[in-house]
Amino acid sequence: MTQTRKRIILALICGIIAAAAMAYYATGVRAEATQTRQEALAAYGGEQIEIYTATRDIAVGEVLSNENVSLKLWLSDLLPSDALYEQEETLGQIVKVPLMRNEPVVAAKLGQTATPVNVPEGLCAVSVPSEDVLAVGGAIQAGTFVTIYAADTSTVELIAEEVLVLETSSGARATSEGTSELFGGSDSRPKLSWVTLAVEPDTAQELIAASRSQELHLVLPGGEIHE
Repeated sequence: MTQTRKRIILALICGIIAAAAMAYYATGVRAEATQTRQEALAAYGGEQIEIYTATRDIAVGEVLSNENVSLKLWLSDLLPSDALYEQEETLGQIVKVPLMRNEPVVAAKLGQTATPVNVPEGLCAVSVPSEDVLAVGGAIQAGTFVTIYAADTSTVELIAEEVLVLETSSGARATSEGTSELFGGSDSRPKLSWVTLAVEPDTAQELIAASRSQELHLVLPGGEIHE
């Protein structure tokens, strides 16, 4: 037998031994993984079921679809009671509370974010930018009436009086009874960034035009009580 032939045979034997070693190692890894999984199931108790989870962070107002959620195995005993696994109950739903990546999708975090604004008959709702310093330090609340002035560096103009505040970015809206109620699940009051007002249709156009070039000051008339 020539030296070349011996080298070829030796190389083949080495290859077979290496392949067998890799197969043995892979079998051992799989066995270890299976044992770990079984130990976890024993420790946490339970079977696994497929539920919908977020594949990325999902913001309020987004619609659930195959682009942002997918089915994933979870231990049933570690799941919230209202975790969703049915396609018809999940896809197409609107997120009303933010979902984090890999978080289970639960029914309590889905649905419309708010009820419709109640606009008095004959008026229209218009939202304009605002902030605390322009709205009595942020004390403006839904259900109250304000006087609106438009101001620039040299002029101040009265826009409207006795204007009903329907909603504010601080988390409250006027109800049909004229009172205010918190929405969005929080009783805190962040800084204002906008307000929604009930005004005459002609005034709405004037307000929008003024908001683009001037600052709108919301003034509370005397006698209004605000907590």
